[in-house]
Amino acid sequence: MKTVLAPLHLHGVGTPAVESLASFFCRLADVHQVTPTQLSKVVCNDSAYLRSSSGPQLSNVDLYAGMFCSYSAQTEILVHRLEKLTGAQNLMCGTLLRLRQVLSANQVGACVRKRRWCSTCYARHEDMVVDPLAWSILVMRHCPIDGARLQDRCARCGSYQRDWQFGPERKICRQCGAALSVVNSMEPARTPWEIWSHSQMLRLLEHIATPGSPEVVPNALPTFVNCVTKHSASNCASRRSTSDERIWWRNQRHRLGTIFAIAARWGTTPLDILLRPEEAATPSLFQGDVELPAAPVQHHFNKDGYRRCERTLQRLLRLSAATRLPALSEICRECVVSSSNFQSNNWELCKQYVAERRRRKESAKAQRVDVANRYATKLVRDLYESGKRLHRKHAVAAMMMDIRVSKAVARSALRVAVARMGVDRESLDS
Repeated sequence: MKTVLAPLHLHGVGTPAVESLASFFCRLADVHQVTPTQLSKVVCNDSAYLRSSSGPQLSNVDLYAGMFCSYSAQTEILVHRLEKLTGAQNLMCGTLLRLRQVLSANQVGACVRKRRWCSTCYARHEDMVVDPLAWSILVMRHCPIDGARLQDRCARCGSYQRDWQFGPERKICRQCGAALSVVNSMEPARTPWEIWSHSQMLRLLEHIATPGSPEVVPNALPTFVNCVTKHSASNCASRRSTSDERIWWRNQRHRLGTIFAIAARWGTTPLDILLRPEEAATPSLFQGDVELPAAPVQHHFNKDGYRRCERTLQRLLRLSAATRLPALSEICRECVVSSSNFQSNNWELCKQYVAERRRRKESAKAQRVDVANRYATKLVRDLYESGKRLHRKHAVAAMMMDIRVSKAVARSALRVAVARMGVDRESLDS
């Protein structure tokens, strides 16, 4: 069968190490020797051949990796179009589309926002350019192939990596050029919760990556919680929940991490909840001799962090007027506090800090503009006196290199200097 694009196929179908659709898209761009942006124009082409009768259409080419690995309507359209263009089958196995009916409406709620990789896999396989779907799932902290901890920053410079790097450049840091295959020897030990979550997520991945496996039950989590409520008065006192806990579970959005936490609390598995919610909630299935890890507790109010953030802002405001102030969100992030909550509780201080930061920023910008105007005036005057011709691009480049101003400021200062020189010449000629 003739296809528009190269007839590639998804790696690892039917296994927990199934390839993600984003990795498939990168390999497809590498085969055709085009950038992912150029390839996205082909995928987002609004032709009758690719148009779908149901569902929204892709109105732009601004695709991101989370859209390929998630469970949104756009993901379904991408799977449909890539299967038509390449002739590949079972591309849905490289996404979370099979969990679409049980997870929240947030299409990237189960996926990481930054690209992750396994340094051990990069070091072991020199020609490896295939990223498993597990690397993009938020619940997974370790690689499904060798169990090494996943990395999201360069070991040398600590910078994040682009999602759409492909080929040999995918294994090299875009910032410092270091190899991303450097193995971190100071990995923290796994907690019981991580070990259990890792094993259960591998089971779930193997299920959704296997074509023809049973589909999940729609609204599986509410069904399970309702059944648990009915059987909460059973003899399993160790797994009995209070009414407050049941209300809390019902009000939670159906995130993948929430399903794992509820499964661990009630002595079952996430896969059983998704496939057999009523049977998973039956008290006779619980075994008292099976020890399961406790779900992570919610973080308490970071009182010390809020106080440290307040003292930091007060200390920064006492610095000299020439000092550039960092953004308020950066300080809140360093102190591990919520920016919105801190602003609501310290409104006057935050208002004063933001106003002072804006004033200093405008003052520094005005100072740069003043320096650029003086530099451009001297440059134009020297060229006029020497009889040389003004080359605007070279003058702008010289200003950007010598006084470290932006191109817009340099161009503006050059226009002002030329206008002033024209007025001076007219006055001299008259």
